[in-house]
Amino acid sequence: MSNAPLIVDGAKKLASLVKAKPADAERAGATSADAGDLARLQDLERRQAEAAELLRSLAQTNAQLTQALGALRVRAMLSLWVSVIALAVALALAAWLALR
Repeated sequence: MSNAPLIVDGAKKLASLVKAKPADAERAGATSADAGDLARLQDLERRQAEAAELLRSLAQTNAQLTQALGALRVRAMLSLWVSVIALAVALALAAWLALR
């Protein structure tokens, strides 16, 4: 669960990458339509690469969380069985003392 903030930050970064800001040719100062298209294409490719890296990072964090949750599940089951056995021993001892 210590990785939960990383997941939230990753999701926020992904959301900001997905929100594409329209590039207008006047702002970019493109002299021709081809140059503007090329610049937009390069920007989209850069954003796609960043999003792919972010998704890789999120997948790795998800795998780590899955492993940690699996370990916690095993520990919880072990604790449950130890508690059940301890309760059974305590009840058996109480019954033995009551019948003695």
